[in-house]
Amino acid sequence: MDYRLELLGDSTFEDLINTICHKILGTGVISFSPGKDGGRDGKFTGTAQDYPDNVNPWSGKFIIQAKHTNNPIASCSDPDFVKIVKDEIIKIKKLKEAGDIDCYMLFTNRKYTGIKGEELLKKIIKETGVERSVIIGKETINDRFLNQHKEIVRQYRLDLLHIPFDFSDEEIKEIILAFKTQIRFIENDLKAEVDRIKHDYSYIDKKEKNKKNRLGEEYFQNEIAAKSLMDFEKIERFLASPQNEEIKDYYFDVVSELSSLITIKRDNFDAFEEIFLFIYKIICDGSKELKGTKRHVTTFLHYMYYNCEIGLKE
Repeated sequence: MDYRLELLGDSTFEDLINTICHKILGTGVISFSPGKDGGRDGKFTGTAQDYPDNVNPWSGKFIIQAKHTNNPIASCSDPDFVKIVKDEIIKIKKLKEAGDIDCYMLFTNRKYTGIKGEELLKKIIKETGVERSVIIGKETINDRFLNQHKEIVRQYRLDLLHIPFDFSDEEIKEIILAFKTQIRFIENDLKAEVDRIKHDYSYIDKKEKNKKNRLGEEYFQNEIAAKSLMDFEKIERFLASPQNEEIKDYYFDVVSELSSLITIKRDNFDAFEEIFLFIYKIICDGSKELKGTKRHVTTFLHYMYYNCEIGLKE
């Protein structure tokens, strides 16, 4: 289960970790406000309720640190995380000298790589003398803590981030890449301009659709009408081309999947533009092959909406 913790902000991730620690350590966990925290996002003094388990729990003065990244494919092997650990060791030493630490817990939403992760953990223990130290990666956060405490998942609305949008995102990428290749050959002649104007005049029919779907007027005007509408005729020609029969099948498969998912999960979002952004991030995050053409993803999503293929109809 991947709750896509990279979509959280730094402060929200810190709050999430302290909430988890309330469950596994105890209600005595103290959270610190953002700022110069001296190497701690939270602390706890006492005997843990359930860490590492409830048979042989750790006890003493706990220091809790949370390190968040927006990179969905980040790991503990990355050079920037190695630097983070190096900086943390300096802070831990100061806490150790002051007698303020017995147990150190570093939470991160990075993938915990066995070899490098263990190497960094041993480095922390060796250089600080804090034997009860641990680096907890996203696998443990997701599988052990969040899956066992669904109330935390609901509290932080992580179920929204983990909406099982198991649509064919790879097929969408193929569609977008094919469109990028062919778009320069699609003529933008008088007929295309006439059709664009036709789309503009049909906006009056979209007001009721936008209202039903809770799509903001400002978003419709600035993002759909001003930026995407001019390319809708190109998309129509692209999908209508005989050479793109297979791609057109991909397109309608994806439309069917997205339409069903949006209908089922609509109440998880407020404004409809949040759905556009959510789907866009699923498709584009970490995608090197879409570099330079990600804007077409949004255009295709707008096209689906405008043609009433996703969202409530007019």
